[in-house]
Amino acid sequence: MPFSSLPVRKAVSGLTAAAALALGATLVAAPSASAAGSVGSSGCTKNIKDATYTVIQYDHADMHTGPSNKYKVKKSIYMGNKVRVYCTADHSSWYYGKFGNTYGWMESYAFF
Repeated sequence: MPFSSLPVRKAVSGLTAAAALALGATLVAAPSASAAGSVGSSGCTKNIKDATYTVIQYDHADMHTGPSNKYKVKKSIYMGNKVRVYCTADHSSWYYGKFGNTYGWMESYAFF
């Protein structure tokens, strides 16, 4: 009996095809690296490529849910910690970034 007609061969072929479809669907559904316009960063208008900034604000700086002190504080980030920054808004002193697993907005004075 040739290998191509064996039940195991058919099962492996079916499993391989299913895995490829699942992986393809995952890759298509994966978000892009661009933060501008993505969920949670709707205020972004200018992307920042490969930037990590160190918090220099004395004691700590707050990460907010939006680009203003009027928004809720999500996390306090202490001096010396690094924040991955993705974008900023035009004519704004606010940056959208990530610290640990938390995404949010931080005012530029925290970094400069």
